Amino acid sequence: MEDKKKLISVVLPVYNEEMVIDHLYERLSKVAEARHEDFEFLFINDGSNDGSLDKLLQLRNHDKRVKIVDFARNYGHHSAVLAGYTNADGDAVILMDTDMEDLPEDIPLFLEKWEEGYQVVYAVRKSRKVSFRMTLFFYLFHKLNSIISNVPMQAAGIFCLMDRKVVEKMKLIREHNLYIPGLRSWIGFNQIGVTVKRGARYDSKSRVSLWKQYKLAVNNFTSFSDIILSMPLFIGILFCFLSFLLIVVISILKLVYGFAPWGWSSLVSIMLAIGGLQFAFIGIIGEYIARILIETKNRPSYIIKDKYI
Repeated sequence: MEDKKKLISVVLPVYNEEMVIDHLYERLSKVAEARHEDFEFLFINDGSNDGSLDKLLQLRNHDKRVKIVDFARNYGHHSAVLAGYTNADGDAVILMDTDMEDLPEDIPLFLEKWEEGYQVVYAVRKSRKVSFRMTLFFYLFHKLNSIISNVPMQAAGIFCLMDRKVVEKMKLIREHNLYIPGLRSWIGFNQIGVTVKRGARYDSKSRVSLWKQYKLAVNNFTSFSDIILSMPLFIGILFCFLSFLLIVVISILKLVYGFAPWGWSSLVSIMLAIGGLQFAFIGIIGEYIARILIETKNRPSYIIKDKYI
């Protein structure tokens, strides 16, 4: 009796990607046809306001491997990824972007490692075809992340393969401030990175602004590190010690040598520095409190308008 073919689900979040969908589908199809597994292409339409949904429906009319989840509005990239692996049926689930920065031709590399027994295979980008500003942002983010995170964090993005067993465990996570690569690292299992080249976005226009990248970074830091909350206490103790030391030094200079340091500018500078730190730490605590509020509301991460599965 012939063994049943394994099913590979490719999850693809879509937000205003009308111009690239046909090209992406053709390249995915070539990869799938060269493999011995069955494939499904699960597109998550994240509230696109161009012709993306119409393009996807046209593809589905002649290829039932194309499946579509249509959101009621734009909920964000990571919510779309969550909906993707939640609705995927594959023995392995591949997460990738639709903007051609993640290359379909790298999928066989993931599948080879999966067949070797690895349950999570993630892409390690050898190069990024982005601006210097974004390159610097990514470098600083991953560097800081590796220092303060409570769990080992790889410098990797969404592009990955997850075994069905891993997907089922990921589905149990009910967090609302999602950072998928962080959750993927946190969950464990047998993981390995695969070095790949990052392609250039088809229209050279990122859909994610620097502000959204910043918010995503804050989501990650607050979700996977409590060191930040310890910093105000540590710096507060340090400042108290320095203040006490300064009082002792000034007292000795005044009582023993008859003079004391003077100058209002230095005093004002110190006060501004301490005041700035206080506001910064209040802001850090506020970020954690805001996320606690969101979690207690327990709203769904997304609302599905239609499914074409």
